Amino acid sequence: MNNHTVSPATHSPKILAVGGGKGGVGKSLVSILISIELAHQNKKTIIIDTDLGGANLHTLMGIKTPARTLNDFVTRKYSTMEEICIPTPVKNLQMICGASEILSLANPQYAQKNKIVQSLTRLPADYVILDLGAGTSYNVLDFFLIADHPIVVVTPQPISIQNAYGFVRNAVYRKLSRMATQHSFLQKMIAKAMDPKNDTQMHTIPDLFSAINKSYNDGIAQQLKSAIDSIKPWIITNNAHDERDQNAGRIIQLVSEKYLTVSVQTLGTIHSDPNIEDLVSKMASIAELPSSSAARTDVAILVRRLLQTS
Repeated sequence: MNNHTVSPATHSPKILAVGGGKGGVGKSLVSILISIELAHQNKKTIIIDTDLGGANLHTLMGIKTPARTLNDFVTRKYSTMEEICIPTPVKNLQMICGASEILSLANPQYAQKNKIVQSLTRLPADYVILDLGAGTSYNVLDFFLIADHPIVVVTPQPISIQNAYGFVRNAVYRKLSRMATQHSFLQKMIAKAMDPKNDTQMHTIPDLFSAINKSYNDGIAQQLKSAIDSIKPWIITNNAHDERDQNAGRIIQLVSEKYLTVSVQTLGTIHSDPNIEDLVSKMASIAELPSSSAARTDVAILVRRLLQTS
């Protein structure tokens, strides 16, 4: 067996989904750095580019033209997701590339998305890392919500903090909306609460539950509350320059708990690293980043915390 082969797993892998609202926060870099560190910890790891409309994760690993992509699996060119894994320069780490060359996957049908989700749990790995697309489309949010460990990447800039909170907020309302599919009036209530400009008193999750309790029995409200309690995002602050920048994750944690009743945990901080900028500008593999670099050191701390909770 060569260094790039992932041996069959006897258990379902832990799934991490890395999102971050709009683009530009470095979620793909964070996904790769976490994957590399997990692989160095002798964890069989597969990283998947789920940006179905603009995949570029492979370029950050120095792979110009992937031989197989996610589209090959969805269109049944290959029967299992394992078959579309490609090797990376890192031992214990494989990759499944997105389908940027075929835009048919930018908005996959429910059956296609369900096929992907179900296949994730059968991959022969200890950890599967989903690098999510930018924005808060239903596809992005659905992949985020199926993860054992959903991660939101934020930078210290105010607009990024705002976008990251918006990402968590949309994920919460997406989960509630999917649970309410059998109750049309309840769905309308949730949809109205999602609109920050609505003319009702429903502007927070506590407001919404108060309104639900007036119209439904307490059982439905409790089911929805339990669903929200199951969403436990981690926040990673990326591209930090000083100690003050580390407050970005804390801000999202406080606001999410107050207005969404969501328990958000800060996983840690990754500091700005000129070595990464140099590799990206050269279109070289992030795997070439020295283990002594600031970013690699920070990620090693994050992964130790991750492994303690998994």
